[in-house]
Amino acid sequence: MKTAKKLLCVVLACMMVALCSVMAFADDTALQFDENGQFTIMMFADIQDDEDLEATTDILMREAIAKYSPDLVVFLGDNTVSEAETKREAIEALLAPTVDAGVPFALVFGNHDQEQEVDKETLLAMYQEIGGELCLTYDTPDLYGCGNSNLTVLGSDGADVAFNLWFFDSGSSLRDEESGEWLGYDYVREDQIAWYENTAAELAAANGGETVPAIAFQHIIVPEVYEAMFPMIPFGIKDFTYKNKAFLPVPSFSKHTGFVFEPPCPSYKSVGQFDSWVETGDIMASFYGHDHVNSFTTTYKGIDITTVPSVGCSSYANNIVRGAGVITLNENDLSTYSYEVARMCDLALEEGSLLPTADGGSSTFYCMFMNVVTDVLNALHNIFINGISF
Repeated sequence: MKTAKKLLCVVLACMMVALCSVMAFADDTALQFDENGQFTIMMFADIQDDEDLEATTDILMREAIAKYSPDLVVFLGDNTVSEAETKREAIEALLAPTVDAGVPFALVFGNHDQEQEVDKETLLAMYQEIGGELCLTYDTPDLYGCGNSNLTVLGSDGADVAFNLWFFDSGSSLRDEESGEWLGYDYVREDQIAWYENTAAELAAANGGETVPAIAFQHIIVPEVYEAMFPMIPFGIKDFTYKNKAFLPVPSFSKHTGFVFEPPCPSYKSVGQFDSWVETGDIMASFYGHDHVNSFTTTYKGIDITTVPSVGCSSYANNIVRGAGVITLNENDLSTYSYEVARMCDLALEEGSLLPTADGGSSTFYCMFMNVVTDVLNALHNIFINGISF
């Protein structure tokens, strides 16, 4: 009888372990490399609009999706700024291009999303309800913020996890508890970092001990961006002092590609998120919104740091870079990836584009002019780095 009870306990324990494993990796079947070994991610940053979504933004997102046929859309935060009573309508509007195309999506929250007195948990429930099975974002409980999660991508044969996607809530704003004084932007906390490290270890263990390569998404950029591409200076400037180091708010042009139209705005505080990424060794690249007019990539300690420009046509932005970020992964070489920006001024020149005729859109001539400006800026950047060659 005791033997039978012991056997029953073992069976039940195994069932519980299996159930927990299924729950931990329940998203494994949701995303998969296609038959050609490709997986494409499209990022929409800083839509920052209300229930009356700018028509040009809607068309821009639809035409970007139609051209690139992404396997996943990621909303990079500051998605809506509507009043509380119209939040649902605003989310419906911003999701419409993605939902209508039947593309799965995930999201992170930005510093503006919950400013209208609707908490993130309620907002996430709206995304999940409106998106249905297309919404892949969930909230890992008992962590700072909301929407901290990871999504795994199966290989094209559907057998094993080939890649992993991390989503971090980088918070909103830091304020003095007594005075309410604004102290800067928020940061990823210790419990989120511990969750990341533990989950990465579980993924590696399930992968035969091999680290699963990954990309990270969050709204507010890490302060290490200054160490990566801005010169240090011997005196402090409050707005450009990070981790007790002072930086000149003008980038070293040889240390980045793309465009820097404003100094990045990370939190002044860090408790080791980026160092944890470096030590864990799975994250090859990280992508951020927040700085609307920036569209650059720099590399620090082996990790790419990329800002995705705003896709929103109602928030402040720059028509040179405005658009959607596009990541393409190749299953045959997961040590790297390709990245480009599907810019509005490029999409508007595609045959049949509605962008030049949209209310608030840009004319074909203007878009052609923006392309010339971009070519000139890129040429000047290359000359600055490499000099003139004949």
